Amino acid sequence: MTEPLGRDPDVLTTKELAAKLGLSAQTVRRMANAGQIPALRTGKDYRYSWSAVLDVLRQPHPHTGGSDDDHTGPGAGRLATQQARQRAREF
Repeated sequence: MTEPLGRDPDVLTTKELAAKLGLSAQTVRRMANAGQIPALRTGKDYRYSWSAVLDVLRQPHPHTGGSDDDHTGPGAGRLATQQARQRAREF
């Protein structure tokens, strides 16, 4: 007898990813819209591969001079991106 197909534990909803990273769902969506994290658009929302998001967030972030004008681009703010990267290193 075959087991029913379950959901892949590596695939997360926006709410689930936000909880793991300690960010709001809105911030996670902004990061996805800005291309800061990999995401697959499913209708009005996204699905995320936990391992792919960790890979991206663990990559070194280039700093351009270290001034307060250093931005990560459109979408999620610099602080949220830094927090997500820090939490990703903890896993």
